[in-house]
Amino acid sequence: MSIFLLVINNVTVAAQDTSYRFKNFSQKEGLSQSTVYSFIKDDLGYIWIGTKDGLNRFDAVSFLKFYPSNTDSNSISNRSIRALAKDSDGYIWVGTDGGGVDRLDPKTNQFIKLCDLSILSECVSELNVTSLQIRGNELLIGTRSRGLISFHLVDKTFRKKIETSSTIWDIASTKDNLWLATSEGLLKVGKDQTQNFLPADNIRAIKVLENGSLLIGSKDKGVLIMELQSNRIEVFSNELSEKEISSLEIDESKQLWIGTDNNGIFITDNLGKVIAKLKAPKTSNDTDLKNNSIRTIYKDENGLIWIGLNNAGFSNYYKYRYQFESFSTENTNRRLSGDVVLSFNELDNGNILIGLEQNGLVVHNIQKNSYYSITSLSDENVIAVLKDSKKQLWVATDGSGLKLIKDQKELNSIDTIENLTNESVLSLHEGSSGLILVGTYKGLNIIKNGVVQNRDFIPDYLQDDRVLAIESLNEEEYLIGTFSNGLVYFNNISKEFRRITSNSKNNSSKNETPERVQSIYTDTNGRIWLGTYSGLVQFDRKNEQFNTYTTANGLPNDVVYGILEDSNNTLWLSTNAGVSNFDPEKKTFINYSIQDGLLSNEFNGGAYFKDSRGTFYFGGIKGYTAFNPEKIENVSLSGEIRIHSMNVDGSIINTITAEDIEIQHDQDYIQFEFSYLNFANADKYKLEFKLSGLSENWIPVKNRRSINFSGLQPGEYEFSIRALNNLNGIETVSKSIPFYIKTPFWKTWYFSVSLLIILFGAVYSLFRYRMYFLLKEERTRNKIARDLHDDLSATLSSISFFSEAAKRNQLESSGKFLQRIDESAIEAKEKINDIIWAIDPENDDWEAFLTKCKRYAAEMFESKDIEYQISFGSSVYKITDYSLRQDLWLVFKELVTNVVRHSEATNVRVSFKKKKSVLQLLIEDDGIGLKDKDLDKGNGISNLRYRSDRMGAILKIESISPSGTRVVLSISV
Repeated sequence: MSIFLLVINNVTVAAQDTSYRFKNFSQKEGLSQSTVYSFIKDDLGYIWIGTKDGLNRFDAVSFLKFYPSNTDSNSISNRSIRALAKDSDGYIWVGTDGGGVDRLDPKTNQFIKLCDLSILSECVSELNVTSLQIRGNELLIGTRSRGLISFHLVDKTFRKKIETSSTIWDIASTKDNLWLATSEGLLKVGKDQTQNFLPADNIRAIKVLENGSLLIGSKDKGVLIMELQSNRIEVFSNELSEKEISSLEIDESKQLWIGTDNNGIFITDNLGKVIAKLKAPKTSNDTDLKNNSIRTIYKDENGLIWIGLNNAGFSNYYKYRYQFESFSTENTNRRLSGDVVLSFNELDNGNILIGLEQNGLVVHNIQKNSYYSITSLSDENVIAVLKDSKKQLWVATDGSGLKLIKDQKELNSIDTIENLTNESVLSLHEGSSGLILVGTYKGLNIIKNGVVQNRDFIPDYLQDDRVLAIESLNEEEYLIGTFSNGLVYFNNISKEFRRITSNSKNNSSKNETPERVQSIYTDTNGRIWLGTYSGLVQFDRKNEQFNTYTTANGLPNDVVYGILEDSNNTLWLSTNAGVSNFDPEKKTFINYSIQDGLLSNEFNGGAYFKDSRGTFYFGGIKGYTAFNPEKIENVSLSGEIRIHSMNVDGSIINTITAEDIEIQHDQDYIQFEFSYLNFANADKYKLEFKLSGLSENWIPVKNRRSINFSGLQPGEYEFSIRALNNLNGIETVSKSIPFYIKTPFWKTWYFSVSLLIILFGAVYSLFRYRMYFLLKEERTRNKIARDLHDDLSATLSSISFFSEAAKRNQLESSGKFLQRIDESAIEAKEKINDIIWAIDPENDDWEAFLTKCKRYAAEMFESKDIEYQISFGSSVYKITDYSLRQDLWLVFKELVTNVVRHSEATNVRVSFKKKKSVLQLLIEDDGIGLKDKDLDKGNGISNLRYRSDRMGAILKIESISPSGTRVVLSISV
């Protein structure tokens, strides 16, 4: 096999290119280790970074680090991560140096060892992996000394693809072949054979080009290119022939990025011409490459270039990130003598004059890119520089008056203007007929033919004010911007001065008079613009009205220093928060900051200028920014928003995988954590969040990456975040996270219904209870009335009868009637006492009732010397039904009274007992008894039966042989 090695013609190597600037990350920003071997971007948008010590997940702000753990079987196998690859299912395959291969699920951050996935029992787990590639359903594993291993992603089986002791640094594939970059040549692996090209070379990187060629990075011979059809190998670039190549990548512009072991990065076109050479300078800026030893170069799907460095972390490059070129003492190696820039102008030869604070006036030679100072002004504060129509230079200083350079070829030949009202000059302007208008700390001066004119016509308020800006309206009229009096109108012919206020000419505008007018500019459409301390102000001269634009309208800061207009008639503004591009027609602002290449966001008044080439200059506190506005592209690259976790009272929920999230009502603290995966220009976007269910308003996030809530009421909610570009257009909306806070059972509808039913039942029961007692009270009243009527009516009637009889009869017989009256009265009293005792609640005691019965019976029987036996069973004392008490007492009393009065008995037996649920009263005597005909006669018997029926009792009265009466009262209880 013959190999042809040709050399392409020499090409001049480009000088160090400063237009390529990087964003750099190291351990200082949280990276686990400073040597980076590999990158991969997952389907969620995160960047995974393999280092010598740990795997990192990067979200553009912070790093989540992964290490092996003896206590976690789902942790990574080894600390040294050499290679990363992603398959079609979104899994990340992690090749380690000594631990083999792991499969990572980015949704759960869980690792599974490759041997655990294999269905085969034989598996080499401690592999030193140096490269990985996904080819169809195959995972190709390049090792340090065990050749190439294939793992089938579907069948889960291993196969030794190539046996070699060489280290496989890189893997590439074409339609029919595999290409392996090894430490002993380039291997071409076909179906039937394996060929080795350049067997004596250590090939570190390979890349298949669109034209059917293979780019080869060699440690020994630089960059080579192979024509795949003929296997013809040529030198790709002679300038790189002695460089040790470590990595190859192709960017979005089809340019080749070539990383070396110790010579930084070379960028070439597809023919090998070096476009840029990127090296880490000895004295580096924040945006310079930090190390010349390149380990890997990776292009993600958005075109960002990621560069892994040796012992210096990593860098990433985005074409549209740093569009502004800035100059300071630091990045010009102190050729620029000062950083606080106060003014600019241009010499006729195209060189730029730069006025500095305490460092005088400096000339920047554009062609030579050199700086030199005008020695006669080397220690001055140069506030403003004016080149008049005669090509003379007027130099305003702070404290040393106004200087005049008449000949640009003699910059150190300087005259001083005498008789100014103040030696601190703030602004300069050339009017008609060669007039020079000079603004100072003490008002306005006018110079004609080099002589300061009389100032008697200038009003007192202007003579004591600072004049910051002057603009011609025509040959006669001017506008003057002041520190304390806002905008002032001046007519040089009539010598009229007038302060223009918001109501000076029937002004109905709600905008107030602007404060501290720093700059005045008339655009190509005749509109007058003021840079003020209260925003950008458009002045309507005809109506003398002001229309103010502030941060509420999109301006980055309300202090506007300088105003310049580009060829598209848009305005460029320097502020205290960066540079802003304002479109007067659309009324929109596009803002730029340090993230776009500015050295500082703070600029100075008067330090703005447009040169003859169309280059804009803005001076600030850390140097100055120079740019061509036509080349500034408003390109933004939005990233994904991932709400990745939800903290509920300390319990973490993975919101990427979780569904149907339910939260208990007493879990009060909720925190969402999210990532905005914009690795290019996140500062160009505003993030806002919304919690539907609480509010439909979008709330600014600012710099937070977590949002907290507490005290949310039960219900359904949905949390989401969106990104808005600098024109407030919606670019990205996150996946919404719905969740439900459970309602406590006492707030549920069924609890409310149950409670209403219970309350209704309680009210109804109370009503029934109340009605029961009202009815019971009514029944008691009726009962008392009946008892009084039944028991007392006859007795009172007899008293009345005996009284009448006593009146009619003689005195000797009236005593008998009076005796009867006395007995009836006593009887009536006893009946009343019985009724009162029965209805008294204090007597609701069954034992007291039985005691009363015993006492009454004993007293009655003893009054007639009747022998008696009274026995009450123990079960009788356990009765709690007090409703029987009154009727039972009256029945008992009636029966005892009848025995005493009518039975003529000598012995009586009284018993009270309870059998099961029947209370039985037995009274038995040995008296004369009752005849059958008497059982249904008399009020006494009738009353007894009436009361028995009212108690629901059974009354049985019978005569017993040979003599006596037995009464049995049976009551169900």
